[in-house]
Amino acid sequence: MGFARKVGDWSYERLFNEADLVMIGSVEGWGLAKAQWSEKIFDKARFDAKKTAFTPLSILKGEPAFVCTWLLHFSYKKGAETYEDGPSLVSFLKKPVIIEMKPGEKEEPKELKPKGTGQSMVRPLEYLLFLKMRKDGLYEPVSGQLDAALSVRALFPPNNLKVQ
Repeated sequence: MGFARKVGDWSYERLFNEADLVMIGSVEGWGLAKAQWSEKIFDKARFDAKKTAFTPLSILKGEPAFVCTWLLHFSYKKGAETYEDGPSLVSFLKKPVIIEMKPGEKEEPKELKPKGTGQSMVRPLEYLLFLKMRKDGLYEPVSGQLDAALSVRALFPPNNLKVQ
């Protein structure tokens, strides 16, 4: 017998309308946060709180409270068993990437690789973030921690693609 949970419909319009801040940003730093998993489902002992700092590159709605925008999010603790149909957590690539594709391939790239030696320099990955302000001054995904990934979109500019 399997487990399933209902996930809300988070269209771009809903994400935008309910967000305090909508921005495109790049990762500047990260660290652990002092927060606990507060969702009513799933064992809070399996999750670590993290905060990631973003430099705003473009503001689409609202005004960031500071030069750096701190996002509170969660990940599974190292060694913790993941849930089947569990939360949609978010993670961020902290190094520039090159997406390698071969001409004629019709499917999505299978692997994101950090920049290697001898390859051309690429910009850090940018993210489209739909955020709401918390009482402590941090931001969190507008869709909540349970389905945080619905509020974050990785952006891949054309000049980050290296076609071989």
